[in-house]
Amino acid sequence: MLNEKLFDILFSFGNRHKKLTVFTTIYSCYLFFIMYLMGFIHILLNFHIYTYKDLLKYLIIPLITIIIAKILRKKINSKRPFERLNIKSLVKHKGGNSMPSNHSASAMVLALALGYVFPSYLMLFIILAIITGVSRITAGLHYPIDVLFGFMIGITTGVLGFFILF
Repeated sequence: MLNEKLFDILFSFGNRHKKLTVFTTIYSCYLFFIMYLMGFIHILLNFHIYTYKDLLKYLIIPLITIIIAKILRKKINSKRPFERLNIKSLVKHKGGNSMPSNHSASAMVLALALGYVFPSYLMLFIILAIITGVSRITAGLHYPIDVLFGFMIGITTGVLGFFILF
């Protein structure tokens, strides 16, 4: 199956570059949190440009994304690669539900939230979100399909929430 084959390739890469994989997997989450916080502060400091609606969108759409991902994860209830394949992940992690990847969904919707506030950097934020998701595979925490599904949730809620519905 393509999912397992791609996982093997990416996990092998992660094992060959352990320090990079561990660093990226752990610190990309912190990077997104810091950037998201900067976006929040930017909105507050520029309330002559932004509205309460913008602030609410910035706060609520990522929250909705996380809730959707968590509900789907409980319903799908798939095991992580390190549990299913009896391998050691490169980053210590609890077992449990793997699909969709919460980190991938969160990173992608935060990339779109940041792109909403800083439009000229949208592609950079999306690239960082992709790196975050791929690092979850190279560390042995998710299958590619978990990450892809997470990205789809983040993109769907982000595009609908930031650019279409509201």
